[in-house]
Amino acid sequence: MTDEQHNKYIAYTFFGHAGFQLLILLMIAVFFGLFISSIPGRPGVPGPPREMFAVMFGFMFLFQMLFVAPSVVAGYGLLKKKSWARIMSIVAGVVGAMNVPIGTAACVYSLWFFLGDNWKSVYPEKADPLGQKRPQLPYGVESQRAAYEAEQRENRTFDPFEPPDWR
Repeated sequence: MTDEQHNKYIAYTFFGHAGFQLLILLMIAVFFGLFISSIPGRPGVPGPPREMFAVMFGFMFLFQMLFVAPSVVAGYGLLKKKSWARIMSIVAGVVGAMNVPIGTAACVYSLWFFLGDNWKSVYPEKADPLGQKRPQLPYGVESQRAAYEAEQRENRTFDPFEPPDWR
């Protein structure tokens, strides 16, 4: 499978996650609607206020939108290959990770793709904006010390036989 296909399938998993969350929101709306309509009215005893259920549903709607919006934006960015699609996919994956099963699948798939090197063939302008390789220091204490000492030797402006003045 090519990296272009992976990019497209990640967008579809984000759209699937958003659709799943909207389905849950629809079920919540149906539940609240059925509950409000089935409140029995006993004589002399008022039922719970309907406004309370409207406030609760409004809160649930906003809460669900916190999970839906990043997935929709990331899916759109991936399909259109926007420059911000990689970062938004990582954010949407982390937000959706707690929503099992589709959100977790979208998270794992997007993090695997975008934290590895696969994304660089789909988004080459972001892989190396200057078009050149950046020098990397080797890892390890000894190699870092050797690089520091080499830099000090190149930038030396004092007499090597005279100790530095540390006062």
